[in-house]
Parts: sequence; C-alpha cells; structure tokens
Amino acid sequence: MADTVIDGIVTCGHGKEFIVYAGGVQYRCHLRKKVKFATDQTTPVAVGDDVVITVIKAAEGVIEEVRPRRTVLSRPAIGRETSEHVLAANVDSLVIVASVAEPVLRPGLIDRFLIAAEAGHLTPAIVINKADLETTSETEEVIAVYRGLGYELFVTSTVSGIGLDDLRRFLKDHRSLFCGHSGVGKSSLLNQLLPGISLRTSNVSAVTGKGRHTTSSMELFHLPDGGFVIDTPGLKVLGLWRVDRESLASYYPEMEAYRDRCRFTGCHHLAEPDCAVKQAVETGHITRLRYDNYCHIYDSLSDPGWS
Repeated sequence: MADTVIDGIVTCGHGKEFIVYAGGVQYRCHLRKKVKFATDQTTPVAVGDDVVITVIKAAEGVIEEVRPRRTVLSRPAIGRETSEHVLAANVDSLVIVASVAEPVLRPGLIDRFLIAAEAGHLTPAIVINKADLETTSETEEVIAVYRGLGYELFVTSTVSGIGLDDLRRFLKDHRSLFCGHSGVGKSSLLNQLLPGISLRTSNVSAVTGKGRHTTSSMELFHLPDGGFVIDTPGLKVLGLWRVDRESLASYYPEMEAYRDRCRFTGCHHLAEPDCAVKQAVETGHITRLRYDNYCHIYDSLSDPGWS
C-alpha cells in the first residue's frame, strides 16, 4: 500500500522533531535530509510553514517539502550573524505585546518589532497589556505616539477584560504571531483568547523587575472563531536581519517624509548640519520618543553589513 502524501502546517518544533497539523490530525514528523540541506538558513523548517508530508504510520510522518514562504519574522542566528534564523513563517500579523508596568514599557523594543514586521512583510499591531495597573504619563505618551502614526493599538487587561473583544475581532480569520518581552502577559492573554489551553504564567521577579520565561518554544494554536496565533518565548532583545545603518531611516515613515529636505544626500539624521529630520524633532513634527529610539537602534547596528 502506497504511503499517503498530504499538505499540512507546522505547529511546533522541538529539536529535530516537528508537529504538523494536517487533515484534522497532528503528526510527529522529522525532516528528509534533502529538506534540511536545501537552504543555508539555520531554520529549514519554522512554525507556520506550509509543508508536504508523507504519512508513515498512525500520527507519524516525514516532511518532504517546505512550500515557499509568503512572510517571515527573522533575526540573525545567534553566533552566526550572517545567517538568517526564521522565527515564524506565513504569518499575516505581528502582535507586539508590551505592558503598562511590571515589566517596564520599552518603546525601543516596540520599534525593533515594527521594523522586523515591515522587513518580513507582516502587518504589525501593538497591545499595551496590564491596563488594570496604574498608567503613567509616559505610558499615555507611548499610546498616543503609536496611534498617531496609524498603528493598530489595543489597550488590554486580562484582569478587567478591557480590550479583549476588540483584540479577538482583529485576530479572527488571520494568522498572527504574539511577541514581546518576558512577563508582559502574552500567555495570560492567550489563556483568555483560547479557553482551555492553560498556558503557564508567572509573576515578574520582585528582585529584577523582569519577566520570567514561561513559554519555552514556539507553538501554534487554532482560534475558535477562525485563524490561529503563534506564541513565542519572551525576547530580551531582537536582532534585525538585513537592516543596516543606511536603511534604518526608511523604516521610520515620519522621517522618510523629510529625507529630501536635508542638506546632504544620504543624511543619517545625527550630527549632520541642516538636517530636516532633526529640525522636525525640535518643532514637534517628529516625536522625540521615536527619534531617540532611532538613534539607539542606529548605534547598535553594524555598517556596512547586517545587524
């Protein structure tokens, strides 16, 4: 009897083994060598990949082919910065989760995820979670800045339930990836959005003020109203793949609008005289928060080469 060949989607990966959802069944799969060596990426298979598998016995199979990826969230491979590490593939939306407090709100990390989303052709959305905690003027400023730039932004609380219905509607029938710093409440949000999955959660450390990792690997969950979400381990930093100092400003649309008004072609908007971007910051047409984020990310990038 011939083996059955079917299409599926990768929902989880653990070392050399992957879970593939196909035809209503979850299959434990390993890779054919031809798939492993078909790319120089460190991740020949990623969560979200559309794949072709051969069923070899009940609930077990072999990944024969990875379909071309439509979108990716990537970063440089750790220890191999010239190699691409794909965190997830074929996702429509990148949901960037931050928190009002515990841990502290980090706009710089939000900007890094926004850049990574655009580079990977994902539609970003921002979630400011833990709205039940006291909101500071700095938090209100962050919310106003990103809403003013036109980004989809949700203010949520798993304690009071605020914002959860709006977030559900946004996620419906889409493929979405949840990401953010440890402790911001990604797992708590998903426990509300996906009743019954019971993801582990933990409190922020009272000593460090930082979140503790509760998600140890990428995992895909189907939404009851259609679509799916991918949960990710908390990230302390996000290296940017194929973003360098020369291209960084192009990921800040409010800066790009002033690019042709600078005195020098190729202005980096730092120490150059007669810089229209710096003038726009002084007059308030570009926010100081976003400009400071740009400067910090610029300093972290290599030039030439990749971050």
